[in-house]
Order: sequence, then structure tokens, then C-alpha cells
Amino acid sequence: MKHLSLFLACAACLVGTAAEVPSDATFADLAVAEKRLAAQQVILDHARTFVKASPEAKSWFARVRDAAKAAADPEVQAALQQILLLDPNRKPLLPLNPKLPNTYDAPEGTTPETKLAHLERLLDLRRSSKEYPLTNDELIALTKNEDFATAQRANRLLRRISPSAAAPLLWERLAKLTQRSQVQEVEDEILRLPSTLAAKYLPVEFAGTALAAKASWARIVAGRVSRVGSKSRPAIKAAMLPLLKGPANELTEAAWAAVPRLFSEADRAVLTEASQGLSERLVPKAKAALDALPAK
Repeated sequence: MKHLSLFLACAACLVGTAAEVPSDATFADLAVAEKRLAAQQVILDHARTFVKASPEAKSWFARVRDAAKAAADPEVQAALQQILLLDPNRKPLLPLNPKLPNTYDAPEGTTPETKLAHLERLLDLRRSSKEYPLTNDELIALTKNEDFATAQRANRLLRRISPSAAAPLLWERLAKLTQRSQVQEVEDEILRLPSTLAAKYLPVEFAGTALAAKASWARIVAGRVSRVGSKSRPAIKAAMLPLLKGPANELTEAAWAAVPRLFSEADRAVLTEASQGLSERLVPKAKAALDALPAK
């Protein structure tokens, strides 16, 4: 009981100390660098006692507010402003204005580039096709634009709107390209087509002459040949065989990578003959392709 009484007495002393109103001397100590931290802590502890709005709280925080306005030292002002955040009568400011609209009406584009950007924005927002600034015919016309970036963006948007209309145009464009970076972009769009469409329009004999474009065709064959019908498969195999015997480059590597997907164990003799005389760079790739041939 003695220990409990002593504990309650100490607690009462602490509460009384915390509840004591800081004097003007305490506020004056804020201007002294050596005493500022201790004075700020005393004022802060007293401000924490006002949990709910009351006349006493209003009077106290008005005193703190007046002291902040009268202070010339910016550090003193900052310390008192932090204490004012504890004012129960303070209305917290919202970080955003709730009256701002959630969406903004974008200005209508007047150039092909701005119209394509507006169309892409509407597609991302899943708006109705009635709001599209370009028709399919206008979009198809833009796929033939002289500027590659504009034409490629039109191809990409057409693929999202009408994959069946975009598939033949993408293959036609791939055959005309020579730069590897541009070929890669068109190849990516073809691989994003539904697999059935990519296989349906897959050329049996690729019309392109550029090395990068032919290699792209071989890579797409490897990725989509499982969807190719049995009638087209022999013709694609016949077109792929000559590509296996070329020098070590991007095309021959892509052709050998397609072998396990396109050929089977029944074609081992023809493939073994094609692997003769290859460069040291291609020998491991050819061996790996032959080892991976499926039984059927």
C-alpha cells in the first residue's frame, strides 16, 4: 500500500507539472538558442493536454499564435507553428481540392500525330468507338505515312482496334523495311496479334530482301508455326531449308532456332546435310537444334 500511495503521489506531481501553464519567461527563452529546445518542449507538453476544443484551448493557442506572429527569429516561428498543429480547433487542409474534376476533356487534335495521340488516350480509357477521332480507313491511310514513327503508331492502334485489318499491313510493312530497329518494332506488333491471325497471314515465302527482315520472319515462324495448317507447313519448311546453310549471322541463327518447332525426326537426314560445313559459331546451335527434334 505504501508503494501504491507513493506511485500515485508521483503521478499527481507529474500531472500537475505537465498541466502548469508556461510563463512569459518560457516563451522568451525560445529566442535564446541554448534554452530554445527546453522551452519548446515545455510549451509542446502543455499544448498536448488540450485534446478537445474548449475555451481554455482557444485561449492558449491564441497566445501561441500571437507569439508566433511577434517572433522575429524564423526558428522560433517554425517551432511555434509546429505547436499550433495540435490546436483542436484547427481545420486540417486537404492536399487536393475535392471540387476539381476527375477527368479533363482533351483538346481535339488537328494533325495526324495529335489525332493518333487522342485516339490512343481514348483506347486506354476504354471509351466508345463513337468518340474515336479517326475511322479505320483513315487509320489505315496513316499506316503508310512517310514518317516511320507516325506510321508505326497507326499500326499499333489499328492492331488494338481491328487485328484482322492490321495483320496483312504489318507483314507488308515488314517486307519493305531494312533497318533492324524498325524491323524489331514491327515484329513485336506481329507477335502481339492473336496467334491464329499471325499464323493465318504468315507468308509461306517471305518477300523481304533485307537480312533483318528475313531473320524476323524466321523468328515469327518459330513462335507461331504450331498454329500453321498442315497444307502450308511443307512450303514453309522448303523456304526455311536454304536459310540454314548461310554464313553465321542473325538470319541463320534464327533459322536454326526455328528447326525444332518446324521440323521433326523424319527430317533429320536433310537437316544433317544442311549442317555440314557450317562455321564454328553455328555448329553448337545446329547440334542443339538436331538434338531437340521432336519424334513427330
